[in-house]
Amino acid sequence: MKFTVNTILASAVAVMLPLLSCSKPEGNQEDKPEENKEPVTETRTSEFTVMSFNVAVDNLQETKGWQSRKVAVNNMITTEKPDIIGFQEAQAHEITDMINANPEYGWYGLGRDSGSKPANTTSYSAEEAMVVFWKKDVFKVITMGTFWLSETPEKVSLGWDASYMRTATWLEMEIKATGQRFFMFNTHLDNKGKTARTESMKLIADKIEEIDYSNLPCFLTADFNTTSTDAIFAPINGKMASARDFAVSSEKTKNTYNGYTANGKSQIDHIFYKKVTPLTFRVLNGNYGNIYISDHYPIIAKFSYTSTVTVTE
Repeated sequence: MKFTVNTILASAVAVMLPLLSCSKPEGNQEDKPEENKEPVTETRTSEFTVMSFNVAVDNLQETKGWQSRKVAVNNMITTEKPDIIGFQEAQAHEITDMINANPEYGWYGLGRDSGSKPANTTSYSAEEAMVVFWKKDVFKVITMGTFWLSETPEKVSLGWDASYMRTATWLEMEIKATGQRFFMFNTHLDNKGKTARTESMKLIADKIEEIDYSNLPCFLTADFNTTSTDAIFAPINGKMASARDFAVSSEKTKNTYNGYTANGKSQIDHIFYKKVTPLTFRVLNGNYGNIYISDHYPIIAKFSYTSTVTVTE
């Protein structure tokens, strides 16, 4: 995490009064009020990382279940130290284990079937949530919310031809060191419903415009269950871009879905952004203690966020 603040325009007006004597002159002379100082314009730049990771639902199998993967997952988080993480398929016991091992993170997300906050438990819990982790010493959360990918997004509901209930989690966040604000959206599109994926992206685009009405920088992380060239992305094309495609340094040819097989199968995990600069994009397919920490590889992008603010000293 890197922050810089540079003053690019600073001007102050000084008022000098003649000092003819140490005593106040006689007569009816009022004290002059101090003149207002002119504003100062500063450029503030922050660099931070955003990760998207389908952590994989716990199928309770010996080799693919959470118990065989959780140490490696936590090793990945400890090694990579992402500033923000958008998780898909996170279950309550997975969230609890990750937070217990990485207490520097705060988190938010609601269960997709109940609309309730996942319990603090290490016992198996079936319900999935689209959860966002953030470093508590770096970010302050201003507002947060959840909507369902359906015709009735304000309530727990199944959308269109989707196989499962799907949600999108969003947060308005502030960088503590600079005061810069941005929005983070995290979701998981349906794996089977083509209409659901198409309509979900229309809904997400509308919700980003509605929630981020001030047009702040914004990130969208997800397992989209399709490549970034799919026509479903039409509602956000031109408004947001894929870090894979535009980062200065990008591992753009690496697959993200591996299906627990070597080399991976497809690129269906993406990080979209607007009003920031992507510096790097990486696919984390290394061995963190288990060659497969999930059936998806985490993806992580580093961004530079520059803004100007006017302050009065």
